[in-house]
Amino acid sequence: MNWEEYFKKFFGKETEKLGLKSCGLFVFREDGIPLYGNYEKLDRNSMGALMAGSWQAAKALSNFIPKNGKDEIFRFSFDTSDRGIYILPFSIKKSSFIFGGIFHSEINPGQVKSRMRQILEKLLIEIDTVVEDITPKKEKFLFNEISDREMDKLFSFERN
Repeated sequence: MNWEEYFKKFFGKETEKLGLKSCGLFVFREDGIPLYGNYEKLDRNSMGALMAGSWQAAKALSNFIPKNGKDEIFRFSFDTSDRGIYILPFSIKKSSFIFGGIFHSEINPGQVKSRMRQILEKLLIEIDTVVEDITPKKEKFLFNEISDREMDKLFSFERN
């Protein structure tokens, strides 16, 4: 099982339990590569790039806030009284991820945020038991086997 399969299984089950089916939930690697998304109307690649960029910008801005000595975990929230965006960071071993949600027409957006934090907390507790079984998805290469001679030919320029 890879991260995408695991997140799809975990978040699908948990969002139904907590009543967050109408909320668009996403998990991205820290660089914005999508790993999970339950909202088909949105382009996951664009969402990943925008959420990762927003998160990194907010993280950079947080460096201007004086530190109080505690190691606090920041969250990103951009919302009105009934719609918004919420981003939570998390790490598993040495890999960093962001868990984001987009919601609208909500009566209680605070409850949506609270439930997202509950889901993430449950994930981090559960992940300790299964992390060894999860392997990273193998990247497909454009060229599997290319010789040095072929590379030289590809990048050499014929001179007059």
